[in-house]
Amino acid sequence: MDVHNLAPGKVPAEQFDLLLAGTDIRGLRVAEALRLHLVDGLTPKEACEQTRANRGQFSLRLKAIHEENQRVIQLIKFYSIP
Repeated sequence: MDVHNLAPGKVPAEQFDLLLAGTDIRGLRVAEALRLHLVDGLTPKEACEQTRANRGQFSLRLKAIHEENQRVIQLIKFYSIP
């Protein structure tokens, strides 16, 4: 699996938690919906319905998680052992 790819249902829980910690996402419903989507593989609609999260906020916060992931990818070169 490509760890750089945030494919729904393919993100390890630990990676999700670390990415979430690097964002300003604090809403419990949206955070749980994101987890259900990225870690457990539910569709955005299913995740939002299950958690009663706002779909608009979900979309904005999903973008923030993807942006944090891209930031981490850019940082990797500074921490990789040659």
